Amino acid sequence: MKYYKIGQLADFVGVSPRTIRYYEEIGLLNSIRRLEGGERVFTDQDYQRLRFIKRLKHLGLTLAEMHELEDIYQIHRTNKKVLPRLLELLDGHVQKIEERIRNLEKLKSEILTYHERISKKLDEQT
Repeated sequence: MKYYKIGQLADFVGVSPRTIRYYEEIGLLNSIRRLEGGERVFTDQDYQRLRFIKRLKHLGLTLAEMHELEDIYQIHRTNKKVLPRLLELLDGHVQKIEERIRNLEKLKSEILTYHERISKKLDEQT
């Protein structure tokens, strides 16, 4: 089995060593092994796990939501219960994004209307 030191893994995944330690502290990454001297080492499974966490973070999931998914997995030991919940969370994030887009479109329209009013006032003054 191939092992990685924390700095190597951090470079591969594109996160800081501190982030990896934090994920370990909060229970999102719990398969860490230690060498005889106490040094952390990580496996390909840890690498895949960190990539998954990073992807979920990019998709907008919070650490609390990721922890919820981890808890579900720890209880049932299968993705059959995790994946439906993940879909629910993703659907919720899509709805929030759509709402933000609607709000931004409305704001854009208000800005353009205001811009037009100001431009007309300036034209009238010249």
